[in-house]
Amino acid sequence: MKWFDPKAGVGVIAWGDGEPDAVVYPSAIQLCCRARTLVATEAVTLDVIKDSQGVWAANVRRTGPCCGGHTSP
Repeated sequence: MKWFDPKAGVGVIAWGDGEPDAVVYPSAIQLCCRARTLVATEAVTLDVIKDSQGVWAANVRRTGPCCGGHTSP
């Protein structure tokens, strides 16, 4: 996770060596502890969608624990 601004409802994920960053919206983040937000330093897995508009993140999942110590689904 490069950065995420919950107030703006958008973030950016640096996802690959030399690949363009992927834009991420809260709807693409798998729900964890009733929240669809991320912290800039969190490690995530994601599906990448490339189209004529750019590079988008989908199915974003935390690789570390959520609140309560469980991992996101």
